[in-house]
Amino acid sequence: MGFLMKFIADVMLGRLAKRLRLLGFDVLNDHTLDDNEIIRLSLEEGRVILTRDKGLAARPLASHNIFVKSDNVREQLEQVLADFPPDATTAPLTRCSACNQPLTEAPKTEIRDSVPGYVYNKYDVFLRCTSCSRVYWRGTHVSRMAKEGIVRK
Repeated sequence: MGFLMKFIADVMLGRLAKRLRLLGFDVLNDHTLDDNEIIRLSLEEGRVILTRDKGLAARPLASHNIFVKSDNVREQLEQVLADFPPDATTAPLTRCSACNQPLTEAPKTEIRDSVPGYVYNKYDVFLRCTSCSRVYWRGTHVSRMAKEGIVRK
């Protein structure tokens, strides 16, 4: 089993952070953090900095970074996954895409009012964020990511 890869994404990479979280990666992305705070958290928590900011990437204390080359979120995701492919420590739908907290299984009866009726009728397994209570299910997006080879289903 590998080790848990953790990231911190700068303000320009919110969509990438969300996609990585859906894949199971721990990604901090707080729009209130300045460059110094991003570097501090990276060093304190062992997080790889994801940035599109050449100035941030060039700072000596920020040497543990990936400079993300593209503006396209799909290309950004491909670049990060080329260096850090999902492994045994990552699995889709284990972290909240909105707040990065762990997801836990939620009894179907408890989420009836939180999802559209057709979703409630079609799926039996639901997950809920331990922090913000957002509800998730293994819909077509997970199948699509598996088909594209991005995740294990």
